[in-house]
Amino acid sequence: MSQHVRLMRTFISTLVIFLISINLHAKNFTFGNISYGKATNISGKQRMLSQRITKLYLLKLAGSHGPELTKEFNSSIQLFERNLAILESNSKETSIKVKTTLKKEKVQWEVFKKTLREHSLHKVAAVMDNASQLLTKCHQVVLAIEEESKYTHEYENHNPQEQLKVETVNIAGKQRMLSQKLCLYYTACRLYRKENLDSKPICHNVEDIYKEMNESLNWLLINDLNTFAIEENIGKILGLFQQIEEDKKAFLNNKLPLVKIMGLANSITSLYNVITGQYTAL
Repeated sequence: MSQHVRLMRTFISTLVIFLISINLHAKNFTFGNISYGKATNISGKQRMLSQRITKLYLLKLAGSHGPELTKEFNSSIQLFERNLAILESNSKETSIKVKTTLKKEKVQWEVFKKTLREHSLHKVAAVMDNASQLLTKCHQVVLAIEEESKYTHEYENHNPQEQLKVETVNIAGKQRMLSQKLCLYYTACRLYRKENLDSKPICHNVEDIYKEMNESLNWLLINDLNTFAIEENIGKILGLFQQIEEDKKAFLNNKLPLVKIMGLANSITSLYNVITGQYTAL
């Protein structure tokens, strides 16, 4: 074997090892084919969708009908399943914890879908309970992805700004869920009172959810990652909150029209969806 051939083989072997190491290093910083920030965003949307679907189910029970409501209900279910499939397909190289939490979310989702087929006021409690369990499972997936991201970044001595971004995407994304949850419990409070069900715990949750949303909004308002565009959108959310503050007593007593709460909740969700995407893109 000539020296030239040996040198070529050595060069090729070194190049292959180098390319493999680059590929392995790249995998450390991604959740499958997507970034940890994007995975956190997608898994966070599942929290919101679980609450939106339940809200729409209750609105239908309360007597709201029409093609737009049905379209939103069906599209939310399809979006939940599509997001779940994306997370599953990108989790093959992730930790056992991430895979386990995703499996639990999928199992609970199937249970939840069965309760949605029961269009009866007698099933409201079961739907609310299953929705709460699904929300918990979805949140556990977000936390597992965030934890894995944090471990990866610390292990590789990565830029701490990247981890702050993942945490911020989680917090901002959670507000989408909370805005839908606020409308869900506001609707449930109205429905429970109308049907003479035990409404006190449900109605009390409205105030707790609103308080948590306010606290998270303050945290995001002073976030170090904020750009002018992000702050501009946060300002728009503050304006929506002001509409509630101007009639706070009626809001807490469940006296505001459902259509107003629905409109505010959807507007807040849309803005937080934009903001979460802006944080993800940084």
